[in-house]
Formats: sequence, structure tokens, C-alpha cells
Amino acid sequence: MTDVLSGKADVQRILSYAESIAKESRKALTVEFNQLHKGIPFNDAPKTLQQSLLAWFARRDKNVKVSPGPISSKPGEVRAIFTGEAKSVRFEIHADAMFRTAGESPDSPCYLRELNVTIGRAR
Repeated sequence: MTDVLSGKADVQRILSYAESIAKESRKALTVEFNQLHKGIPFNDAPKTLQQSLLAWFARRDKNVKVSPGPISSKPGEVRAIFTGEAKSVRFEIHADAMFRTAGESPDSPCYLRELNVTIGRAR
């Protein structure tokens, strides 16, 4: 017979799993973004990043529910926060992207340089 995990251990196991798929998403989304969205106007980058991350998590694991949160951007940088939930454990997903832009205007073409996706406890 298997032992039932204590509540704390179960939460930690789920958060560890969320961290592992966050690392996987970083790699997959970097490749996807550089293939499908190379050179998009920087104005479109925040929304495109948000939609890409939501779609990736939906494809990867239907048991992990991800909802969009606030997005902030400044030239060459996008930060997005999402709420995630798996088996009643709530957490935050932080996506921080750095872009190289080909000009100073907001609609200049941009190219993803770096993407970090991390997990934090929900507040």
C-alpha cells in the first residue's frame, strides 16, 4: 500500500513539478518565439508572449490551469505574471523576456534574446 503524502509534502511535490515544466516552457517558448515571431513589432511582443505561454501550458498539461495576469513592458523588456493551479495548489508564473530591438520606435522589429520562466507561491 502506498503512503498518503502529507499536505505540505504534496504541495511541495506539485510546486516542484510546476518548476520543472516552467523550465521546459522556457526552452520550448524560446524556440517557438524565434521561429514564429521573429521580427514582430515590439508593441505586439507582450501580448504575443502572453498568448504563447498560455497556449503552451494548455498543450503541455491540461491539469495545470494557467490564467493571464498583469503585463508590463519597457523598451526591450517584457514582464508578465500568470496564476497557475494544479490539484488545488495555487502558484504564480513569472515570465521575463529581454528583446533586441531594431530601432527606437515602439513598432520596431524585435527579436527574443532571453526568456526566463519561474514559479513562485501565490499570495
